[in-house]
Amino acid sequence: MIEVETVTRWRSQRTFDRAAALLIGLIAILAGLCAVEQAFAGQEGTRAQGQAARLAADVSAKISVTSVSLDASAAAGQQWVLLGMQGISRQMAGSIAGDTAGTAVGAAQQAASEKLKAAVDETMASSGRTVDAYVIGLLSPSNDDLNKEVAEQNRQVDLAAAAGAVQTQAVLALSLVALAGVLAGVSAVLGSGKSGWAVLVVAWIAAGTAFLPALGGLF
Repeated sequence: MIEVETVTRWRSQRTFDRAAALLIGLIAILAGLCAVEQAFAGQEGTRAQGQAARLAADVSAKISVTSVSLDASAAAGQQWVLLGMQGISRQMAGSIAGDTAGTAVGAAQQAASEKLKAAVDETMASSGRTVDAYVIGLLSPSNDDLNKEVAEQNRQVDLAAAAGAVQTQAVLALSLVALAGVLAGVSAVLGSGKSGWAVLVVAWIAAGTAFLPALGGLF
């Protein structure tokens, strides 16, 4: 005849084995979820950082090229204005002094000034037929375009930071899952006694705590 204590011990052992098996299954699911989440967050973070760096370089290049272009345009404008003023002065002085040669030189300088002005205007109003569209974008970006690029760069930086936070949560969850796995192994060694059950309960608590950081990156 089977004693009551033996039956109770068998039931306790079966319950313990089921709890341990469920815990091992939960640990496997959490470990897989955290690994996928960490890999996905890493890819998202890398992509966002690359986009942010590209946009920063693009905005910097546009600002630098635009500054050089404006400086060159201003210098050329000063040249044709100065040349035109010199031409007018020579013509006036030649007319007063009756110097035909001086008047002719002044007229030539004024004509050269007008040609230089036309060349500068044509260069600044380039339609893109002689250079590609990217160069045109560098030479004449609008403030709205620059603001949009800066806003997008900031958004990509925020995405990279969010992806980094998700990776941190995944690492924390993996650490808790690893702890739960170790405790599950210890409880299996101790058996279904009080100490074994105590360690198994702590393992369940560690695995349950890992749920929050593991699922936090999905929402």
